[in-house]
Amino acid sequence: MNYSPKLYAIAFCQAVKEAKTADSINKCIKSLLVLVEKNRDQKKLRDIAFFAEKILNKESGHRKILVESARVLTKENEEMIDSFTKKTDQVVKKINPSLVAGVKIVIDDEVQIDGSFSKKIKRVLNTI
Repeated sequence: MNYSPKLYAIAFCQAVKEAKTADSINKCIKSLLVLVEKNRDQKKLRDIAFFAEKILNKESGHRKILVESARVLTKENEEMIDSFTKKTDQVVKKINPSLVAGVKIVIDDEVQIDGSFSKKIKRVLNTI
C-alpha cells in the first residue's frame, strides 16, 4: 500500500489518543514503525513525525515558535517575545546572519512574521 505521511500521522495520533498508558503508547510507536517498514516507506518517517507533531500540538493547544534574528536578541526583544508566548509553547531561537537585521517569526510552520531587513530590501527592489 502507498500511504501519505499525513495519513500515517493521522492514524498514529488517533491510536496514541486512545492509548491509556506509556506502555501502550510505546506499542503504538512500534506498530507504526513495523507498518512503515512493511510498506517500505522508511523515507517518509521524517514527514510522518512532522505531521504527527503538528497534529498533537494543535490538539493540545501547544505552539511551535521559531524566532530567527540576525544577532543575539536584546532583553527588550526577549520580553516582547515572552509577552505573546505561553508557557506550553515550544520556542526555538536561532541566529541567522543572512537576515542582516530584524526578526523573523514562524508559528506552527505556517504563520510567518518577517520583519527582517533583507525582506524589506527585497520588497523595495521588487517595486523598482
